[in-house]
Amino acid sequence: MATRGRRARFRPSGEVGWAQVLVAVDRLRAELPDDLLVIVSPGAGSVRSPLLTVLRLVDEADCLRLRDQLQALVGEFRELGNRLAVRFRLDIEPAYEQGDWYPDRLVEEDGETWSLHIHGEHCLFTNLRSGTEIEVHTDYPDAIDPGFLLGYAETADRYPEIRAACLEGFHDMDRMLKLAAIPLGLQDR
Repeated sequence: MATRGRRARFRPSGEVGWAQVLVAVDRLRAELPDDLLVIVSPGAGSVRSPLLTVLRLVDEADCLRLRDQLQALVGEFRELGNRLAVRFRLDIEPAYEQGDWYPDRLVEEDGETWSLHIHGEHCLFTNLRSGTEIEVHTDYPDAIDPGFLLGYAETADRYPEIRAACLEGFHDMDRMLKLAAIPLGLQDR
């Protein structure tokens, strides 16, 4: 029932406890091919039974075909992320750590002006001219989050084949990174 771009959704019938649902989901995941992802969500509102969603992810052949482009994207992301993290550490972090807050603070890097939105250990940099966004772990800018990487490719309007292959967003990008054996950094999983 799940095809590329079309999710299959279903709810267990009858009264089923969470423990039973999780056991069933684990069995289902073990039985299905690795390009199918099963996600379980709690019920909401008047519907209390869990919702199971099955996604068909990008196939291995496409992942292998796009591997060189993916490696280039990761390299570009890491290179820019490192440059912006250095600017952040030099220009923003010292004042931020002293309690000064700069919600509209800008950084300049390589002739480009970037706005920033600091949240926790991450900072979202937005290029004021192009609109490109890059979310960077400021202490470990080599760390790759699949969703942040895809967001960068989309807002930079680059790597159209990779973007097109990511119908399921984060989940497709995560699968592509795993099949390409690209280390993610902090969250290697």
